[in-house]
Amino acid sequence: MNSLVPITGIAAIVATVLMVIAMLYLVWLSTGDGTHGPNLDPDRPEFGDGDDEESQPEVTDGTSA
Repeated sequence: MNSLVPITGIAAIVATVLMVIAMLYLVWLSTGDGTHGPNLDPDRPEFGDGDDEESQPEVTDGTSA
Protein backbone atom coordinates (compact mmCIF):
# COMPACT_ATOMS: atom_id res chain seq x y z
CA MET A 1 0.00 0.00 0.00
CA ASN A 2 2.84 2.39 0.78
CA SER A 3 4.32 1.84 -2.67
CA LEU A 4 1.30 3.58 -4.27
CA VAL A 5 1.82 6.87 -2.40
CA PRO A 6 4.64 8.22 -4.61
CA ILE A 7 2.79 7.16 -7.77
CA THR A 8 -0.42 8.96 -6.79
CA GLY A 9 1.56 12.03 -5.73
CA ILE A 10 3.31 12.22 -9.07
CA ALA A 11 0.02 11.67 -10.90
CA ALA A 12 -1.61 14.49 -8.91
CA ILE A 13 1.24 16.88 -9.71
CA VAL A 14 1.13 15.98 -13.41
CA ALA A 15 -2.66 16.46 -13.51
CA THR A 16 -2.37 19.84 -11.80
CA VAL A 17 0.34 21.05 -14.18
CA LEU A 18 -1.71 19.90 -17.19
CA MET A 19 -4.80 21.74 -15.91
CA VAL A 20 -2.82 24.95 -15.41
CA ILE A 21 -1.36 24.67 -18.91
CA ALA A 22 -4.84 24.07 -20.35
CA MET A 23 -6.26 27.13 -18.57
CA LEU A 24 -3.39 29.33 -19.74
CA TYR A 25 -3.89 28.04 -23.29
CA LEU A 26 -7.59 28.93 -23.18
CA VAL A 27 -6.78 32.41 -21.91
CA TRP A 28 -4.20 32.82 -24.65
CA LEU A 29 -6.77 31.80 -27.27
CA SER A 30 -9.35 34.26 -25.98
CA THR A 31 -7.00 37.25 -26.05
CA GLY A 32 -6.38 37.19 -29.79
CA ASP A 33 -9.84 37.14 -31.36
CA GLY A 34 -11.44 40.17 -29.72
CA THR A 35 -14.25 38.22 -28.11
CA HIS A 36 -13.79 40.03 -24.82
CA GLY A 37 -12.87 43.35 -26.39
CA PRO A 38 -14.98 46.51 -26.31
CA ASN A 39 -17.78 47.05 -28.81
CA LEU A 40 -16.57 49.88 -31.05
CA ASP A 41 -19.45 49.73 -33.56
CA PRO A 42 -21.38 53.04 -33.20
CA ASP A 43 -24.39 51.71 -35.13
CA ARG A 44 -25.06 48.89 -32.69
CA PRO A 45 -24.27 49.94 -29.13
CA GLU A 46 -24.96 47.21 -26.62
CA PHE A 47 -25.04 49.63 -23.74
CA GLY A 48 -26.68 53.02 -23.76
CA ASP A 49 -24.97 56.31 -23.13
CA GLY A 50 -26.84 56.75 -19.88
CA ASP A 51 -29.51 58.94 -21.50
CA ASP A 52 -32.21 56.34 -20.98
CA GLU A 53 -32.07 56.76 -17.20
CA GLU A 54 -34.44 59.72 -17.45
CA SER A 55 -37.02 57.74 -19.41
CA GLN A 56 -37.30 55.04 -16.74
CA PRO A 57 -39.88 55.56 -14.00
CA GLU A 58 -38.65 56.30 -10.52
CA VAL A 59 -38.63 53.35 -8.16
CA THR A 60 -40.75 53.94 -5.08
CA ASP A 61 -41.30 51.98 -1.91
CA GLY A 62 -45.06 51.79 -2.47
CA THR A 63 -46.11 54.67 -0.24
CA SER A 64 -47.64 57.82 -1.68
CA ALA A 65 -46.01 61.14 -0.97
